[in-house]
Amino acid sequence: MALIILIPAFACWFVLARSSARQALLDVYLPALLLLPQYYVLRLPHTPPMSFSDMAILPIGFAMIFGYIRRWRLDWMDLWVLLYAASCGLSEGLSNQLANGDWVYIFSANSATSDQLSTNLANGALMFIGRVLSMVLPYMAGKLLIEGAVVDGQPMRKKLVERLLTLLAIVAVISVFDFLTKGSIWQKVIGRFFPTQDVGWIPQSRWGFGRIQGPFGHAILAGMIFLIGFSYCLWLRRVYPDWGTRKIFQGSKLTVRGLLLGAIVAGLLMAQSRGPWIGVGLALVFGMLMRAMSAVKAAAVFLAFLSLFSIAAYYYGKQYTDRDMNQASNEEQRNAIYRRQLLENYFPLVRERKAFGWGVTDYPKINGQISIDNQYLLLAVTQGFVGLGFFLLIAAGTGLRLLRMLSRPLQPDDRLLVFAHLSVLIGLLTTLSTVYMGEQVVMLFFLIAGWVQGMHPQSATVQALGAPAQQQLRFRRVLV
Repeated sequence: MALIILIPAFACWFVLARSSARQALLDVYLPALLLLPQYYVLRLPHTPPMSFSDMAILPIGFAMIFGYIRRWRLDWMDLWVLLYAASCGLSEGLSNQLANGDWVYIFSANSATSDQLSTNLANGALMFIGRVLSMVLPYMAGKLLIEGAVVDGQPMRKKLVERLLTLLAIVAVISVFDFLTKGSIWQKVIGRFFPTQDVGWIPQSRWGFGRIQGPFGHAILAGMIFLIGFSYCLWLRRVYPDWGTRKIFQGSKLTVRGLLLGAIVAGLLMAQSRGPWIGVGLALVFGMLMRAMSAVKAAAVFLAFLSLFSIAAYYYGKQYTDRDMNQASNEEQRNAIYRRQLLENYFPLVRERKAFGWGVTDYPKINGQISIDNQYLLLAVTQGFVGLGFFLLIAAGTGLRLLRMLSRPLQPDDRLLVFAHLSVLIGLLTTLSTVYMGEQVVMLFFLIAGWVQGMHPQSATVQALGAPAQQQLRFRRVLV
């Protein structure tokens, strides 16, 4: 029954045969990514475990390589993304043997260490392929397929955000059931096709209601994805005032745009995750600063605000968690103490193997803390400072590119889109200190990173100066 995972691949090939890779991205990849859980997988011989979205992006990847690659412009970010994916496979394949010095036996056919090394290398290669599907190809799609394109007479960027918002609104509406019943309708329905797969995602509750996780695995991950939708929804409403103004019912005041925004906000609230809420708050503060002052001043003021906020949060968190787990008064305090103990317990592990870490699937579990709820710490443990460094290069490079765009005058729609990208980046990077970057958050993060790299907006002054010259040329041709 797990063969249903192949359906997005067939659907994608069908759309590619009739239309384009951009249409396949909208009609197949995004629905497979946002409506279907990615923790259910199909394992074919000699392949890594593949999810619904992996099957959908694979045909798009071939279409991009054979049909769009001529538009590719090399950039340092391309190298960082590829090396980040490779570092994951390298850590899995070689870290233990490199650390122990057993790599010298790799060519010894009769050595048990050689057999283990060969197995680890094979696992590392499969993990690299998996990261290509979840990171590299979404990055390529963001860079090649969004900017400067028109689909059905509308900008591709607008169509992409519309589709994203519609799918997230559907998730929010369906998840009301989970909010009220404290369960997971996604696991109940789709899990029937995967009876032998133990997903490990247990529905949680807080304040008397279920914390919705949708098809995203965990409530915090769901909150991060709704955060993304919220930021882009604000952009779409500002740039296209006529978008979604149609009434839902005749005589009703509720419009399509109001319904989608309300559903996404409801999804963000029903996830009941403080990390994404803080991320949204910081993103809104940054947006207000950007509207009130120049990009350089706004960035400086925001960094100062963020520093003060971090110092206050540190001292409050230290006081809040400075006790034993058994002394916690509620579940929230236990979670905070758990995260503080993560840093204490895993830092010695990081120092022991700094370069490549302990591998992604088999790192030591300290004091029963199986889940490392901090993306930065998790990368340092599993991929070492090499993997963590590449991830930080990607995040910092994306942010700096956006700030450079804001340093010059842009058209209003481009400028507001840069604000939206920065809001998403700030929200995600803030929340990742409380959770790992997993499931659909990975694909969306790299899709957005590629989208940013694909943006080459012209200066507003250049466009303003160019328009009269073009009009003058047309006027002269008419006179001739």
